[in-house]
Amino acid sequence: MCVDYRQLNSKTRKDAFPLPRIDESLDALAGAQWFTLDLASGYSQVEMAEKDKEKTTFCTPFGLFEFNCMPFGLSNAPSTFQRLMERLFGDCRCQSLLLYLDDVIVFSSSVEQHLERLNQVFSRLETQGLKVKLSKCHFFQKRVRYLGHVVSEEGVSTNPDKVAAVRDWRQPTTLAELRSFLGFASYYRRFICGFSNMASPLNRLVARLLPPGQKGKTPEKPLGGFWDEQSFHKLKAALITTPVLAYADFQKPFVLEVDASHVGLGAVLSQNHGGKLRPISFASHSLKPTKWNMNNYSSMKLELVALKWAVTEKFREYLLGNKCTVFTDNNPLSHLATAKLGATEQMWVSELAAFDLTLKYHPGSQNANADALSRQHTTHREAGAGSGLREGFAGVQEEISALPGLSGADLCTLLYKDPNIDSFMQFWTRGRMPDAKERNELDKVTQELVRQWNRLRERESILYRCVQASDGQTEVEQIVLPQCLQEGILRSLHDDHGHQGVERTLQLIRSRFYWHNMHLDVEQWCKNCERCVLSKALLPKVKIYMGTIKASRPNEILAIDFTVLEPATDGRENVLVMTDVFSKFPQTVPTKDQRASTVAEALVKHWAQPFGPPVWIHSDQGRHFESKLVHQLCKVYKIEKSRTTPYHPEGNGQCERFNRTLHDLLRTLSPEQKRRWPRHICQVTFAYNTTVHQSTGMTPYFLMFGRKPVSCGFFCGSE
Repeated sequence: MCVDYRQLNSKTRKDAFPLPRIDESLDALAGAQWFTLDLASGYSQVEMAEKDKEKTTFCTPFGLFEFNCMPFGLSNAPSTFQRLMERLFGDCRCQSLLLYLDDVIVFSSSVEQHLERLNQVFSRLETQGLKVKLSKCHFFQKRVRYLGHVVSEEGVSTNPDKVAAVRDWRQPTTLAELRSFLGFASYYRRFICGFSNMASPLNRLVARLLPPGQKGKTPEKPLGGFWDEQSFHKLKAALITTPVLAYADFQKPFVLEVDASHVGLGAVLSQNHGGKLRPISFASHSLKPTKWNMNNYSSMKLELVALKWAVTEKFREYLLGNKCTVFTDNNPLSHLATAKLGATEQMWVSELAAFDLTLKYHPGSQNANADALSRQHTTHREAGAGSGLREGFAGVQEEISALPGLSGADLCTLLYKDPNIDSFMQFWTRGRMPDAKERNELDKVTQELVRQWNRLRERESILYRCVQASDGQTEVEQIVLPQCLQEGILRSLHDDHGHQGVERTLQLIRSRFYWHNMHLDVEQWCKNCERCVLSKALLPKVKIYMGTIKASRPNEILAIDFTVLEPATDGRENVLVMTDVFSKFPQTVPTKDQRASTVAEALVKHWAQPFGPPVWIHSDQGRHFESKLVHQLCKVYKIEKSRTTPYHPEGNGQCERFNRTLHDLLRTLSPEQKRRWPRHICQVTFAYNTTVHQSTGMTPYFLMFGRKPVSCGFFCGSE
């Protein structure tokens, strides 16, 4: 029997008795192996107060009737029943059973213990005159469905029946249908790594179509041409393939992996179970420009925001009073205890002081879980496997690796907003080229994009232009860049990449991006660059004899030499330059002196250990290179040693040429940076290594390691 009590409910003073949090309830099942479900049998066993019975009166063809027991539909019915259950079993809640309205689950770690707990529950129900319906009960189960989840001794997973419903969920056509889908997906967000990023385009669409101040029923407004089908299917796929989350064991330390981007924050809470790192919960949070001025945040500050949010807000109940190791791919953040912080950061750190945290640095390649919320290169592995950050953050890493700080959907939106590209995108979305009449009405930029039509392809909402690399064999994918991002790319790949010349800067940009008249823009940018004008016109070009040393593979011959710079604030003025002859890959080590022990230590720490010992070392006849100590080092590592002829340092032309380039690059630093050049020399050297070398046609980095660094242009120059 169903009665409409909406008018009665509107006049009822609401009972604020709280319902349990589902995530906290599920955490209490850690260690349980046996489950019994649904021991209570609904509201109909709660008697109505005599004075309130008349309020439930309803009309039928046979007269007026009123309820003697509490019916469904009353606004205070859930709170009343929850209060009854808490009064009966409050002392046992989360210890031997869970309560959520009329869903009661008894759990235990053994059969004997389970029998004792069932006996206790039945005794209390009998005392209160409450009954159970055997047909609804499930006794001694190893796996049960509870509150939309499947719980077992392995952990918590999504309900397969609901997952099957998602698989068949048809594409929403109205705003109400879209909000219904998002509400369902949000219920399982703890199972989905990068949920905020995946749902962000759909949430933006809701915000765009929902009338301001709209309350109550969502209008049946059509989605029209704003629908993002790719985001919908991506979120559906994530819901269908959710992992089994482990229970939290508060006797063991936790592992927290965090990452941040300008789009959102991400975190994965894990623990070691049976030798495997298994996820307990995924969390993500989108960053709203109205709340966070992200453009002014450094990478470290962003990571600190993510750490503070994950620890003090999202996982506070897990981490307070328990040991936790935090992994981050931001190296400065791992030195938070000794870092110099501003007032805002100090406030955040003070909130973290109550937690027992150990910060550790993991490179982005190992930070695959949390990095996924900000830089998503997907790595498909078993959930919980591996020592680093796992696949959960895969969704984020793919979106941000192409252009840090922007997802594919954001980049696509900027293309549509670009006045020079918008008209082309209309044709691209429809999947057909403009006819001859339409072409005549297009501007030059759009016409050029139309001519590139067969070279363009779209992946993850990002538009790429595919061209042949300089070797004529491999293919390069260039991101089609909107005008609003072009200045930032020029600044990143020229100003923050060593202020290299027009051709080198153009090669760097061409290896990643494409826009109309790119060559002219690069030429104009370099021509108007004040640092380049002031620094690179000081010295005449000097042709240096490169010698006849030849190598056939990387790390075969290592040329070493010292160059002297202006004294830095810490007193250092010497730089040991080590250059691989084959790949032209240099390493630069600032030193306080040129002693043999300094040379030996630098060779071991900065070359032999990270890259392996070379076959041959070549140097000039300096005493520090020809010392007994250096020769003993070569003997230990089985390295051949050679030297230039007397008074002829040009025989070490590889290092001599790079020394001059290094001086040119360092001269482009600001006066303040020049005084602290040891802090910036690694960035300058990395910029050189990731720029195409004129003699080889490839970057030294690629020839040395056989791969390209990921988005290398965007973290040179950041402090």
